[in-house]
Amino acid sequence: MENGLCSLGVAFGLSLLITVLIYLAGRLLAPKGVMTDARLSPYACGEAMPPVRPKMDMSRFFTYVLLFLAFDITVPIVALAILGHYLQAIFYLAIILVAILTPAFYLRELGG
Repeated sequence: MENGLCSLGVAFGLSLLITVLIYLAGRLLAPKGVMTDARLSPYACGEAMPPVRPKMDMSRFFTYVLLFLAFDITVPIVALAILGHYLQAIFYLAIILVAILTPAFYLRELGG
């Protein structure tokens, strides 16, 4: 067991050393760019952009969040229930219920 951990540590140390050497060689050999005012200015295709924040429909965002939670988190619940871990499946269901109801109540408060 100890021999395996030692070889794992040596492999990690060597990979870290090689990574640092490659990084430093790249920093030393790469051409240095000259920072001018034109290069540091933001690029906007020559258009005069008004400082307006875009509107975002939060209800649509929360709808996608709720759908993600409902369908993506269902997989571990079904897997746990199939394996016979019912207590863990119930715990997951409780977490999902809280995660779904929190934005739902927020949307209800937003709507008035």
